Amino acid sequence: MGDDNATSPRPMANVLTEAREGRLGIAMTAEDFVYIDRDCQYFKDTILAVQRTADAIHRQDNWGLGEKEGKMVSAQTLVGRFRSKANNAGDGNSVWQIMEQHYKIVEDIQEVHRVVRERMMQSDSNFAAEFNHLNETLPERPPVPLKVGPYVLPDGSAR
Repeated sequence: MGDDNATSPRPMANVLTEAREGRLGIAMTAEDFVYIDRDCQYFKDTILAVQRTADAIHRQDNWGLGEKEGKMVSAQTLVGRFRSKANNAGDGNSVWQIMEQHYKIVEDIQEVHRVVRERMMQSDSNFAAEFNHLNETLPERPPVPLKVGPYVLPDGSAR
């Protein structure tokens, strides 16, 4: 993660405030809370892996497109664009920077649910016991896989 967490505004700051001040209600089971936390962590780990790949692309020395040849200006331009789209685009529109924004959103979703869950645990000892038990005993589940086509479009067709 970047070092700017403390200075940049949180994407879901208003929802976090509502949750912390007890003005946000979420109707979920203890099992739902366990899995939302695990799913968020899985997603954050995946985002970090994408960021590492984007950074490796940005740092790649030789692309084999002729960019080392002084006369191949278009190759140098193309490699420069690939590098900036991977990381450090001046306009903030690189893969790494966009993934950073997604990471913060998932982090906020996880935090909102954690805050609500803790409030529920403080006020309901049965819920707290059930959550603690399930958190220790529920098996890991893989994320829901994407549906492999054919996809049904809004008009009802698969084309």
